[in-house]
Amino acid sequence: MVPKEEWIFFLHQLFMVLLITGYCDCTLSKSSKKVKKEQHEIINEVSGPLKESVAERELVTDALKWKDVVEQHKGYLPAASSSKAATLAYVTPWNNRGYDIAKWQGGRFSHVSPVWLQLKPLRDQNTESRWQVTGLQDVDQGWLTQVRNSARKVARTTKIVPRIIFEGWGAGEFQALVESAALRRQLAQDLLSLIQSEQFDGLVLEVWSQLPTRSLLGSMPSVIAPVADTLRAAGYIVILVIPPAVYQGKTEGFFLAEQFQALAPHVDFFSLMSYDYSSLQNPGPNSPLWWMKECVEKIEPDQDSPNRAKILLGLNLYGIDHSSTGGGHVLGQQYVEILRKHKPKIQYDDISAEHFFEYTSDGRRTVFYPSLYSLQQRVLLAKNLNTGISLWEIGQGLDYF
Repeated sequence: MVPKEEWIFFLHQLFMVLLITGYCDCTLSKSSKKVKKEQHEIINEVSGPLKESVAERELVTDALKWKDVVEQHKGYLPAASSSKAATLAYVTPWNNRGYDIAKWQGGRFSHVSPVWLQLKPLRDQNTESRWQVTGLQDVDQGWLTQVRNSARKVARTTKIVPRIIFEGWGAGEFQALVESAALRRQLAQDLLSLIQSEQFDGLVLEVWSQLPTRSLLGSMPSVIAPVADTLRAAGYIVILVIPPAVYQGKTEGFFLAEQFQALAPHVDFFSLMSYDYSSLQNPGPNSPLWWMKECVEKIEPDQDSPNRAKILLGLNLYGIDHSSTGGGHVLGQQYVEILRKHKPKIQYDDISAEHFFEYTSDGRRTVFYPSLYSLQQRVLLAKNLNTGISLWEIGQGLDYF
């Protein structure tokens, strides 16, 4: 009979062997194993400027994995774009990350448009002025210099063209511009003075989204054309923001081929808002590839027309988080945190050429968000259509975009 002390020693040694070889995992609680697994989920999060492109890092794929996004999204290649097509990048004050990206990667963009300015009507009877420019407190001359210098380092010139939106205008105030050549001349001179005093390279004009009635559609080119002509004659750039010519359900838009053909000789570029195809009320992809193509062909069907190069195909850098209660827009860092927390299986929709995934939080939710692969498909589309691109907006995306 084996002595009690030897049995105790034998069992102790056996336990140690099993523990070392991993056979005692059954002694760990489920939560402990989960923590152990999660500690090894994220292997290497990279950030800052890198020497390899996203293609060289094998990140441009339709077989996207959440882990690759979380680990790699902060790493970018600081380089100038080799494309000769125009690339317009919007920057907004409410997403400060865009200011940094424009400084780091200014050489990737031919034009940068900070969303600073508003043109508001004045209804005070005691003043001769009919409008005022607001938002000038956001103008940062130091930042403008940094963006331009960033582009020069890679032998590129980046033009600064702030957006100015016609905000709060009524139908009567727009109609006054239609009917009065003197008012149009005054508007042109005021915008010219603004550009010169702030040392801009031009302006992005947003008017069409603010029109209160369709009855103005036919007459607005007669307002924009002479204003744009004055600015361009002085050597400045004019870009006009335009909504899509067709919406979900084949609904006709507010800017059609007729307006495009009338204004093409007078402006440098058209910033096409080819996004927001779906909405919180009508869930789905942000901007299906086939629809973006249709948006271009509706206003300029001629593939070989030189006017195609004036169209800047709009790419959204934000996503939509759909839920049964409506959901909301999702920005880059929110997207990464959702991936980090829920570790979803990301799927690719061949029809829209967009990535999406589902997760559960206060009910079932579906997120559509751009990927390197979906953006690549849109850049290729722009190339095939002979258009440039515009990005709304770089503070909402991920650094490696």
